[in-house]
Amino acid sequence: MFCVAHALGAQGIAVPLLSHEPSMNGVVDASWSGSGRVPLSYDFTYQRVSGEPTIVYVAQDAAGLDIAFVATQREPIVDRQTTNGSNVLSDDYVAVYLYPKRTQGFAYSFAANPQGARYQTSSENTAYAPQWTAGARTTLHGYVVTMHIPFNLIRTDGSTVWRAQFVRQIVATNATDVWTYSPDEHTDADAVFAGTLTGVDARAPVRRTPARLQLYGLGGLTTKANGGDTSRVGLDASLPVTATSSLIATLHPDYSNVEIDQQTIAPTAFQRQYNEVRPFFTQGASFFNSHMVCSDCPQTLYTPAIPTFGQGYAYEGTSGPLDFAAFDAIGTNRIDDAQALTYETSNPYTRFHFDAQRVGVSVPGLTDDSTTLDGGYYDFPLHLGVYTNVGEDRQNGAFGPTSGGYLESGIGYTTPTTTSVLSVQNVGADYLPIDGYVSQNDLYGWEWFTSHTFNFASSFPLHDVFATSFQAHYHNVFGLTDQTDSSEQVNLDFKDLLTVHVYIALQGVGVPALANDAGRYELLPFDGNGFFVGYKVSTTTPTYAYYTGGPYYHGHLDAWSYVTTIPLLSHFNLTLEADSDRYLPSFSVEPPTNQWLERASLDWQINRDAEVLFGARRIIGVNLPNAYQLPQWSAPGPCAADPYLPGCFVDASNVSLAYHFLAARNEFYVVYGDPNDLSTLPALYVKWIRYIGAEKGT
Repeated sequence: MFCVAHALGAQGIAVPLLSHEPSMNGVVDASWSGSGRVPLSYDFTYQRVSGEPTIVYVAQDAAGLDIAFVATQREPIVDRQTTNGSNVLSDDYVAVYLYPKRTQGFAYSFAANPQGARYQTSSENTAYAPQWTAGARTTLHGYVVTMHIPFNLIRTDGSTVWRAQFVRQIVATNATDVWTYSPDEHTDADAVFAGTLTGVDARAPVRRTPARLQLYGLGGLTTKANGGDTSRVGLDASLPVTATSSLIATLHPDYSNVEIDQQTIAPTAFQRQYNEVRPFFTQGASFFNSHMVCSDCPQTLYTPAIPTFGQGYAYEGTSGPLDFAAFDAIGTNRIDDAQALTYETSNPYTRFHFDAQRVGVSVPGLTDDSTTLDGGYYDFPLHLGVYTNVGEDRQNGAFGPTSGGYLESGIGYTTPTTTSVLSVQNVGADYLPIDGYVSQNDLYGWEWFTSHTFNFASSFPLHDVFATSFQAHYHNVFGLTDQTDSSEQVNLDFKDLLTVHVYIALQGVGVPALANDAGRYELLPFDGNGFFVGYKVSTTTPTYAYYTGGPYYHGHLDAWSYVTTIPLLSHFNLTLEADSDRYLPSFSVEPPTNQWLERASLDWQINRDAEVLFGARRIIGVNLPNAYQLPQWSAPGPCAADPYLPGCFVDASNVSLAYHFLAARNEFYVVYGDPNDLSTLPALYVKWIRYIGAEKGT
């Protein structure tokens, strides 16, 4: 039977060598004759035979891989994204995943939508953005995408036998069609179950990855009150040491690049986490915080906690089953450093994972040293795995040395449609890494998570129903209940791109006296019951509304959010958002509060290489209480110093404008303001980056 054949995981193809690169204009013509062909025959999402044919043409020329996808599609094609970038994955798209060293070494992906807009990833660098070719054309029965992927963008170490997976995603049906499939795999991009390409680049010499020198020049215009005009230069450099490792350096790093607006008023009992945007840290992010399994575990390396520094040095790479990385970030009177080593072996039957990590901080009068050891074993045919993560944080400061420990261990069952994990966790009261993120320490207890997806026939109005449950109970060192969780959620995904979620989330969090205006320890509720209704939520033009409410801190919370993205013209998207929180306390000390967030952004996708982003946002009202900071009701002093404190009144607006262009060896930014700031910084920046040697992120 079909499924049995795919379960063998034996698909492979010898990659034919063409005399020259075939046409790359979205047409499979005579120049593609002699290419190999493979079908995308199985729908990984719904675990059934693919509903619409896709044929992949595979070849190579002297300079790179040549791949063409011929896709049949009955449903309307979704291809809103024009500019290259990660939003390509919100459209219909085709992709190839490449593993030059099979289950070891670096992994790569190259994806394109039916417009030919492209996106790529590398496990070596989250800023991987080299130039490669993608052409596309729609047809009467679907679309065609042609790709040329230069060999010099991939660190192969001379390997001629690669693992590969070809994938096609269809938004309208949520189908993920793949080339190779096994009922034992959990994702469509697992190298263990990918197919094999043989004879890749067989006639070419082993290529050495070139060094990369990344020079930048920056000019800034602003008032004297905001620091005055400025200009500066700096550099980032990457020097390959072996075929799969590099030395990294940065001098006078600059982080003026415009990034996404991360401001939010969403209710939370814990400290918010933010995405890292600084290139030095995104370069090696995939090497750190590596776990086989981790359930809400503390992070010993949370790089947004590291302040601005003047110079940084790193070494990172792979060697066989080992991944390794180390960095030093040197600032004024401060050094942050980290080292990580991961060992992992995989085959179609088992996976073994072990990693060790150390993070250190040194500032005058204080040192911090945190170490973790994480390990796990998984049996693919049985779908069973076990894991254990341990750690220790040691600090020495003005009050003498302290030491806190961390332990998590569990057992889990996982298939493509079912996950169940039972674990125990112990986070010591003194486990507080300075460069880490710990949502709550002094926890001792257990948690249970289970989920299942019910898939339906393609003719049924429902695509699927996803149900999940999470239960947890923890106490502190004094035996007091410290955290409880009981949540259930059901998601219904319909054929017409409508999705509905209904959820019950009952959460109790121990709030110490120092964060409680009642002046004593209490187990307080931070519930989140409600619903979510969305349309096209996985595309670049989503519309959705959701409500969260229930007992919260010393009262009751009602929180609403409304978001829509409107396609204006072929290259313009307008996003509008309105959020509100209303807190009604039952505790007489606390006043009732309202807070609103209003946000609008305009995305102008000029072409494949250039984009303009405009954003405007206002937050007004009183911040919600949380479980770790004492509310500052009507306290202008602390609120002026830190407007994010709970109980503080915020009235802040932000406007930002950015132009970004990246092509070949040059990257330009023209930026006004900063969307990450609470209020507008009235400054204009112009930045030019020149890449010498290797391309961006390679």
